[in-house]
Amino acid sequence: MKLNKRLLALSEMVNQPYNVVWDCCCDHGLLGFKILANGLIKQVNFVDVVPELIDQLSQKLIKYADQLPADSRWQTWCMDVAKISLESNVELGTHCVSSNFSISEPVVHDRDWPAHLIIISGVGGDLMIDILTGMMQRYSGHNIDFLLCPVQHTYKLRLTLIDLGFKLKQEQLVIENNRGYELMLINQMHGEPLSVTGNKLWLPEVDHEAYLSKLIHHYQKINKSNRDELKMERLALKDYLSLQNRLYKKK
Repeated sequence: MKLNKRLLALSEMVNQPYNVVWDCCCDHGLLGFKILANGLIKQVNFVDVVPELIDQLSQKLIKYADQLPADSRWQTWCMDVAKISLESNVELGTHCVSSNFSISEPVVHDRDWPAHLIIISGVGGDLMIDILTGMMQRYSGHNIDFLLCPVQHTYKLRLTLIDLGFKLKQEQLVIENNRGYELMLINQMHGEPLSVTGNKLWLPEVDHEAYLSKLIHHYQKINKSNRDELKMERLALKDYLSLQNRLYKKK
């Protein structure tokens, strides 16, 4: 099974033995399958709101289950990611298409090692904001890791994450097919302050500089309208220009 650069980078960031990993907005399920195949994680729950995708994924997991470690456990669920529940108990090793969701391990509040990793990837920042805002109505302050990879609106997402009290544990920038993807591992209880432009994203590489230039061009184009409601966009442009001047200013 060959993963693209973005999915491979996400799978490599799953390097702690979480009790359960949630592959949300899972689509084809390649990321969750790779995580199980690596052997460190024993249970992956695949979640997507599209019934056809979940049906197809369930059949694929059954078909290729012999390629996974013998102790692998997985479930597929068709539901709104924002409504997943982290408290109840269910029988493991099954697959379902259901609106009732529960898992094997209770949510953990106070230990250093999170029991759960929730991955949300391949969707826009606005949708990611809606999902996380909904989840934090029930799980704010819990020791849960989130691994995020938005396809756009990263500045707005980062502002929301800061407002929600998230901290940064790890991040990286992946350039694939001339597009940049910001991967963030975050937690409300552990980590360092989260930056709106990225604490550790930027390397002295041409493609990183090009990605930053694209962000600046995007916000410059938006700000030409000079509308009053563009406060966030003007702030984003200012912050990205400052970052560019600090990191990539030619001597």
